[in-house]
Amino acid sequence: MKIIYFSDNYAYDVMGTKRSIAEEVSKRGYNVLVIDKKQINKILDIIKLHNPDQVWLVHSWLSIPKNLRKRVKIPVIGFGFSDPYDFNLDRLKDLNMYITNNYDCYLNCKNSLPTHYNPTACDLSFHKNLNLKKDIDISLIGVAHHKRFKNPNERIDIINKLKKDFPNYKIECYGNGWSNPSISGQKFLEVINRSKIGLDIQDIFSPLAHRMFEYIACGTPIITRNRPEIFKIFNDHEILTYNNYEHLKYQLHYYLNNLELLNIITKNGYIKCREQNDITNRVDKILEFINQNI
Repeated sequence: MKIIYFSDNYAYDVMGTKRSIAEEVSKRGYNVLVIDKKQINKILDIIKLHNPDQVWLVHSWLSIPKNLRKRVKIPVIGFGFSDPYDFNLDRLKDLNMYITNNYDCYLNCKNSLPTHYNPTACDLSFHKNLNLKKDIDISLIGVAHHKRFKNPNERIDIINKLKKDFPNYKIECYGNGWSNPSISGQKFLEVINRSKIGLDIQDIFSPLAHRMFEYIACGTPIITRNRPEIFKIFNDHEILTYNNYEHLKYQLHYYLNNLELLNIITKNGYIKCREQNDITNRVDKILEFINQNI
């Protein structure tokens, strides 16, 4: 089967979900032709040239121009990787199927068109335990200012408080808006592996971040905001969560001073990721869903 795979190279150097899905589907014997999403206006010419069986729109909110959609006669599958941010059900009306990263969006969509819940995952071909010395107490990888949060400066506010409350902890942040620049590739892996705990600061309505799975798959525990979707994937013996700043401060202090307990959570989460949350598991279910709804 041949798939036209409209996407981009976001997080390409750290095996982001878009790249991981394309490569894993290709490993299954499918012919996946990756095309820059900016070429979507040329979709009819691309279909004529390559004669695919399906079109996959592998980028949040990517859609075929309205004047062209009715002329596309093969199944069109849309992917949402940033749901529920800016989610709009109207965007899905021209799709044959939808694959969303967010469980609430899955519930909202499933009665309108065939919809599959596809939480993000690790990629064990890249995310690995390098057995490095743990010389960073807490690390955060991601932008400082998150424009979709209710408080866009929430990450900055929390990090500033932590540095004040824990002056003896080594707290490192990487990405736009921090003193350390964005990192990728081997440097990205090394920072995760050198960390005792990864910090995933999200809003209460945020989707499950790729970062959660990346840290855990590298043998580094992570703490993230407590929200119901977390516990569709993990239990509280596999991941750390917090409810507010005071709870976060307590959790970090407690586990950084009880490393044996932290190591148990680390091991449990690591096993869960390897067994159930690798991209291979996700692609199995994606292909099964699509094949059932063609």
